[in-house]
Amino acid sequence: MQRQDMHRLWCRQLQLEFDTICFHYGLDLRPPLFEISASRRQLGCWLPEQGCLQISEHLILSHPWHVTLEVLRHEMAHQVCSELFSSPDAGHGPDFQRACDLLGVSAPFRRAGGDLAGEIRTGEEAPAATASGRRMLERVRKLLALAGSDNEHEAALAMQRAGELMARHNLDLARADEAAGYRHLVIDTRQKIMPSYRRAIAAILRDYFYVRVVSGSLYDPLEDQSYRTVELLGRAENVAVAEHCYRFLEERLQTLWQENRHRYRGNARTARNSYFLGLLRGFSERLAAMQAPEPRAAAGADPLAATAAVLATAADPGLQHFVSQRYPRLERRSGRRVRINNHAYGEAVATGRRLVLHGSVTDRERKQGGLLER
Repeated sequence: MQRQDMHRLWCRQLQLEFDTICFHYGLDLRPPLFEISASRRQLGCWLPEQGCLQISEHLILSHPWHVTLEVLRHEMAHQVCSELFSSPDAGHGPDFQRACDLLGVSAPFRRAGGDLAGEIRTGEEAPAATASGRRMLERVRKLLALAGSDNEHEAALAMQRAGELMARHNLDLARADEAAGYRHLVIDTRQKIMPSYRRAIAAILRDYFYVRVVSGSLYDPLEDQSYRTVELLGRAENVAVAEHCYRFLEERLQTLWQENRHRYRGNARTARNSYFLGLLRGFSERLAAMQAPEPRAAAGADPLAATAAVLATAADPGLQHFVSQRYPRLERRSGRRVRINNHAYGEAVATGRRLVLHGSVTDRERKQGGLLER
């Protein structure tokens, strides 16, 4: 595809994103003229005299689209200052910050110059913002490393202690009314549909890992296609552990299915989906049993009951504000009914009850940089 054709498609998508942002935040802004710039220094630029909003080709090609959207919001905040606040020379002062509040601009993208190194993440963990968060994350890392032990009892005990540690940490934060350190992380599934098993993983993260989970979609500028995403929102340390659990479950589901697929006859897709859902049901029952006030059989635990994590996130006003800023028109939708292979589902539930979350919660950073300017 020719570069000018790609630029035309990107401008069309930016216009769609602009319209969507204005709708979600109830803003009446004039549609700008979009241009793709050749600058490697300026990631974005708002030119009020020309009514032109520029986005860097380097930005689009070097970063995931959700980063481009953050830069777009930054430049839209400058447009808000020009058109709604009558302060075109607001710079990055109080009026600009107020405009960022109106648009839900993330904190790292509000700065003049906006050095993004260490702030842009594409799946790697964002480091905990508080000392207590960093301590909790380091202790959870050590426990999940122990959970990989060949000793089944030792492994299960390590996973349970990691869960108890997260519960105590979040309870202490709630008591202290500490509202710092919220992050969001976008996981690109590279699929155009959200299968039922992935919705079940999202429910587990929501119910047991102290995060809010949003299913969305993200544009791929190289393919001119949109793919479904799973977005995690919460305190940085909780997001890191939840992301690790997501990737662990995605890998284990595929591995266990490959090892057992020969056992099930009939529609292969139905059997696989049933097997996945059974594994996740069993794993959810195990987590529910571990957080119960008194020991009880995993099979008797009710994963549908309100969990400590759900209650904690619902009672966290800082998180609720963080989510509502990013998604002011968030809607709940129920999934479709799915066909179940009872044989595959039933055996997988038993296997899922023995799953132990383990592995290394990584602390890698992808160093990327750039500048945000008016």
